[in-house]
Amino acid sequence: MRHLAMAAMQENRRIEQSAQRIAPEELCDPALVAFWHHWLEKRPEGGLPLRSAVDPIRFPRLLPRMFIIQVTGEPPVFSYTLVGEENIDAHGSNFKGQDVRDLDRPWPGYGASLHDFYSYVAAGREAVAARGAMSFLDKEFRRFEAIYLPVADEHGRVNRILGAAHYDA
Repeated sequence: MRHLAMAAMQENRRIEQSAQRIAPEELCDPALVAFWHHWLEKRPEGGLPLRSAVDPIRFPRLLPRMFIIQVTGEPPVFSYTLVGEENIDAHGSNFKGQDVRDLDRPWPGYGASLHDFYSYVAAGREAVAARGAMSFLDKEFRRFEAIYLPVADEHGRVNRILGAAHYDA
């Protein structure tokens, strides 16, 4: 499954069912760009920043748009430990504490797609930016751009993916 997700990303095909990977230079939201640069500043050469080194509190305007995904096990399980209010509003649901695959219940295929995508981010150990549309929701059409920043534990294993999004109706 990891191979399929990685191949899809390398070919710049759709991710998250409705998104395309973009270069970080294409990000429009200044807060996302600042958070991306913070992650880069904390990243040691050839490794990942520790979760404790990346400080989301430095970005108070971004906090309502942040989410944190815990990464556990092998094969990996991805569960949400934080979901900001704007993410809840955009999706119409708070999925804190849920395995990402549980999102298949309200939106068939979405959870599996996210699981593949988060597997790619964790395995690739690189930050990823994406842009797309959330047309699968049963509410007003929304466009978004988002960043996904893997961080590591003291042993260098990816244990979280920090993310943030910007939504437009």
